[in-house]
Amino acid sequence: MTHLRPLTFLLPILLVLALAACSEDRGDTGEKETVAAARESVGCEIGQPAAGRTEVTMTSGGRERSYIRYVPQELLPGKAVPLVLDLTAYSPASTEESFSGFTKPDAAGRVKADDVGAVVITPEPVNGAGPLLTWNYVDKPGWTDDQLFVSDLLDDVEAATCIDTDRVLVMGFAVGGVFGSILACDQTDRFAALVTVSGLYSPTSCSPSKPLPVLSFHGTADRFIPFDGGVGSGAGELGLTEETTAGMLFMGRRDGALQSSQAWADHDGCTVGPTDTPVTDGVTRKAWSGCTNGTVVELYVLDGGEHTWPGSNGMDALTGLLGPVTDAVVANDVIWDFFEAHTR
Repeated sequence: MTHLRPLTFLLPILLVLALAACSEDRGDTGEKETVAAARESVGCEIGQPAAGRTEVTMTSGGRERSYIRYVPQELLPGKAVPLVLDLTAYSPASTEESFSGFTKPDAAGRVKADDVGAVVITPEPVNGAGPLLTWNYVDKPGWTDDQLFVSDLLDDVEAATCIDTDRVLVMGFAVGGVFGSILACDQTDRFAALVTVSGLYSPTSCSPSKPLPVLSFHGTADRFIPFDGGVGSGAGELGLTEETTAGMLFMGRRDGALQSSQAWADHDGCTVGPTDTPVTDGVTRKAWSGCTNGTVVELYVLDGGEHTWPGSNGMDALTGLLGPVTDAVVANDVIWDFFEAHTR
């Protein structure tokens, strides 16, 4: 059950105008543009909650859990909007808010969530030790069932907020990206796209129920989750162990960024690629196309990039540990352009 301040009034329900679906093929790339009616969540019956940041508590698996909900400014009541599920790594949800910056002012003072009109949910992990809280993505006994938590959380959000359930993006940083990859594999029908920064995982042991657009970013000098796979030296600097993370052995067996992207391309039935396109100095986009249902898989390779969110202005305090943040590409701009291009 969600605990929030009671609404002092009910917002009027607006009729949603259904737009006829249309699509446009882009040669043999497999990309498509579509415009379709929103699939409204139950929450559209009451409209949108108040704009801004709210800490929400709920119950999942018999335990109290929480998440941060950000509702953008100036949403029309009753209009179904996209949802972004933003997964943290070994840190509280508030840290991920700063890292990804989706709900924070950027260098120009603009908030991405406000600009694109998307509700952003940042769940709070409870497993681990001390401040290094993380997700139970290996079914560790005694830890909470985080797959159940995310499923319950999405139900909770959709009941209280007017969401287009066909436009839910799961994204994550580092092991948040690994967990997001697993969610996208096991709960595919709940998501429209997967985005990871330094954390794409190969779904070799599962079968996604549908093709899914996948976008990832990875630096070639990442010391924590190396570009070529396995676990890097940075994990030791944090004092991470199997007991506190439940994932060191799992991560040690992970494929590299290129192999993981190829695995998703195989699941999507892509027939073309990878095709390399220079983006900016030091950034190359590898793309797989000709995929089932017009999906695509893209990997942004950051030459010399480290364990950071490209374009973030909320990681300065940790650059000594994680490495400098590259400004060669702004991840949030790329993410939303990708999401808009492949989920409408």
